[in-house]
Amino acid sequence: MKLVETAKIIGAAQPKDYSGAAMTAKYVSLKNYDHLTIIIHTGAWAAGTAAVTLLQATNVSAGSATGLGMDYMWTGTVASGYLTKTAVTADTFNLAAANSLYVIEIDADELDVDDGFDCVTVAIADPSANDYYAVNYILTEPRYAEATPPSAIAN
Repeated sequence: MKLVETAKIIGAAQPKDYSGAAMTAKYVSLKNYDHLTIIIHTGAWAAGTAAVTLLQATNVSAGSATGLGMDYMWTGTVASGYLTKTAVTADTFNLAAANSLYVIEIDADELDVDDGFDCVTVAIADPSANDYYAVNYILTEPRYAEATPPSAIAN
């Protein structure tokens, strides 16, 4: 089975130098999916500090956006091919190395669905240096059986 046939893959933030600006990726809806994998891929790094946090919202237009907790993420260098589970302190961690992967896993039931929160994004603070990265989402475990996985960037 092919990943593109069973999951929704979304380019959430284009690869570029984010120095001088914070970045908030596209919001994605988990109404039709039970799981989201966020992959942050860094490129050239000039020793900046880019703090990563998660936000949940009531729609993909950032309605009532508020923080979303996380306890851990996985990280590793592209060269190593390995990811290590790493604890997160105070719901944030820093991108801190060139050519690295950072992976965050979220189940839909971690959102405050009772209050209407079913959308998620990743926010990365201004690294204050010439630091390059991109963000991709992989939505899996669709809630409804369909030939084509449903949209996740519309309400």
